[in-house]
Amino acid sequence: MEQENNITDIHAADEQLINDEKTTVEATKEVTEIPTIDFSSLSTEDIVKHLQKLMEQYPVNLLKDIMDSLPEIFETKYNAEYATALAAFTADGDNPEDFDYKNDSKERFNQLYKTYKDKRSAQNRQVEAEREENLKIKQGIIEELKVLVQKEESMDKTFQEFRELQERWRNTGPVPQAQLNGLLETYHHHVENFYNYIKINKELRDLDLKHNLEEKTALCEEAEKLDEGNDITGAFKQLQLLHARWKEIGPIPKEQKEALWERFKAASTQINDKYHNFFETLKAEQDNNLRIKEELCNKAEAITAEEYKTMAQWQTATQKILDLQQEWKQAGNVPQKERNRIYKKFRSICDIFFEKKRTFHAELDIELEKNLQLKIALCEKVEALKDSTDWKTTTDKIIACQKEWKKIGPAPRKYSNKVWARFRAACDVFFNNKSLHFKDKDAKQEQNLEQKKVLIEEVKQFSLSGNTDEDIEKLKDFQNRWSKIGFVPIKEKDSIQEEFRGIINHWFDQLNLDEFDRNLERFRAKISTLDTDENKEYKIINEREKLVAKIRQLETDIHTWENNIGFIAKSNKSQGLLNELESKIGKTRQRLNLLQEKLKALDEMI
Repeated sequence: MEQENNITDIHAADEQLINDEKTTVEATKEVTEIPTIDFSSLSTEDIVKHLQKLMEQYPVNLLKDIMDSLPEIFETKYNAEYATALAAFTADGDNPEDFDYKNDSKERFNQLYKTYKDKRSAQNRQVEAEREENLKIKQGIIEELKVLVQKEESMDKTFQEFRELQERWRNTGPVPQAQLNGLLETYHHHVENFYNYIKINKELRDLDLKHNLEEKTALCEEAEKLDEGNDITGAFKQLQLLHARWKEIGPIPKEQKEALWERFKAASTQINDKYHNFFETLKAEQDNNLRIKEELCNKAEAITAEEYKTMAQWQTATQKILDLQQEWKQAGNVPQKERNRIYKKFRSICDIFFEKKRTFHAELDIELEKNLQLKIALCEKVEALKDSTDWKTTTDKIIACQKEWKKIGPAPRKYSNKVWARFRAACDVFFNNKSLHFKDKDAKQEQNLEQKKVLIEEVKQFSLSGNTDEDIEKLKDFQNRWSKIGFVPIKEKDSIQEEFRGIINHWFDQLNLDEFDRNLERFRAKISTLDTDENKEYKIINEREKLVAKIRQLETDIHTWENNIGFIAKSNKSQGLLNELESKIGKTRQRLNLLQEKLKALDEMI
C-alpha cells in the first residue's frame, strides 16, 4: 500500500493543486470553450470590450493564462496609439506640450484588471474555506469508519454502510494540500482495518477487490492514452487527476497489485519525461529570448545616447527605434521572473529617446518662431518701399531684402505660405510698377524681339542627329544664344519665352533620356529664360522659395509615413496597407530627388 500511495515525482504547474480534482476537471472542460483572441492585433478600446465580455461570461479562475500576459500587451498597444496620436498632432507644427491625449481605455482596463484580481482573491479564499470544511467532513468519515468495525449488525447492512461512507468520501471535495497525504494514509488504514477485523464475506470482499482492480486498470489505460496526444501540458494536468483518483480507489488483489502499479507508474513516467523535456526546451527558448531582448535594450541605449542635430538625423534614429520595437514584439516570451524587469527597461529607454526627440522639436519650434518674426520684419520693410519711384535705389534695397530672406531659415509650416505670399505681393507691386514705367523706354527691345523670333525659327528647323550628347549640347547652345540676345518688350516677354521653351522642351522630349533627366533638362530650359528678365533675382528667389516649400512638404510626408509604418502590426490584414505606404514613400523620394536637383540648378544661376 505504501508503494501505491507514493505518487511519482510530478512538477506543479500554473498553481493547479494535485488534489483539486473537481475544480480541475470542470476547468479543463470549460477552457476549451473560451474563444481564442489575438489581443495583440486589437486596439486598446477593443481589448477592453473583449475583456469585459470574458469577465461577464466566464469564471475568473479560467482567465488566468489570458490575464498573466494581457497587461503587457495592453501597455504596448496603448503606448503605440499614444505615439501615433502625438505624431499626428505635431505633424502640423503643433507644440507636443499642448498635446492632450483623449483615451480613457487605460483607466477602464486597470479597473477591470483590479476587479479580476479582487474576484480571484475572493475565489481563492472561498476555495480554502471549502477545503477546510471538506477536511472536517473527511475526518468525520474516518471516525465513522472506526466505529463501523465495532458494530454487531448484519454483514450486509455493515457493508452497505461501508459503501455509503466510501461514496461520501469520494463525493467530498478537495482538502488543503498539507493534510492530503496524512489524511489518505489514515483513511486507507481504516479501510484495511475494516477488511481485516470485520470478517466480511469473502465473496463481497473479492467483488470489491475486483471492482477496484477494474477501476485502476481503467486508470492505467487512460494514462497510456495520454501519451498519444500532442498537448503535453494538458496531458500532465490530466495525469495529476488520475493519480488523485488512484489514491482514492481501495485495495486490489495482492497478486496483481505490484504489476498494476508498475504499469501505471510506467505510463506516468512517460508523461513526466515529456513534460520535463517540454519545459526544458521552453526554458531554453525563453532564456535565448531574454538574451535577444537584452541586446535590443543595448542597441536602443546606444541610439538614445547619440546626439542628433537635424530633422533628418532624428527621422533616421526614430526609424531605428521603431525597428527595434518591432524586433521586440517578434522576440517571444522570456522567463516569468524576468518579464516585467526587461519590459520596463526597454520601455524606459524608448521613453527617454522620445522625450529627447520632443525636446528637440520644442527647441526647433523656438527657432522657427524666431525666423517667422524676421520674415515679418522684411515684409514690413518691403511694404514701406513698394510704392517708391526711386527705381534704382529701391530695386537695390528690395533685392537686398530678397537675399536676406533667402538666408533666413524656415518658419512654422502653418505660417510659411502666408508670410511668403505677403512678402512676394509687396515685391510684385514694386516690380510691376517698375516694368510698366520702363516698358516703352528701350527701342533695342524690339530688335531683340526680332532676333529671338529668328532664333525660334532656327530651333524649329533643327533635327536630332541621333547622338544624344551632341544634341544636348546643340540645344544648350540655342539656350545660351537666347540668353545673350537681351530684353524684349514686356508685353511680348511671356509669350515668346513660352514659345521658345515649348520648342526646346519638345526636342528634349525626343531625346533618349529617362524621365528624371528629361524633367531636369526641361526645368533648366525654363530657368535659362530668366537671364534676360529684368527681375531675374526676384524671380529666381520666388522660384527657389516654391521649390524649398515643396521639398519640406515631401520630407514631412515621408517622415509621417515612415512613423505610421512602425505603428502598424505586421499581420496578414495590415500587409496591404504596409505595401501601399512603402510604394508611396518610394515614389515620393524620386520626386524629392528631382526637386533637389532643380534647386541645385537654380542656385547655380545666383
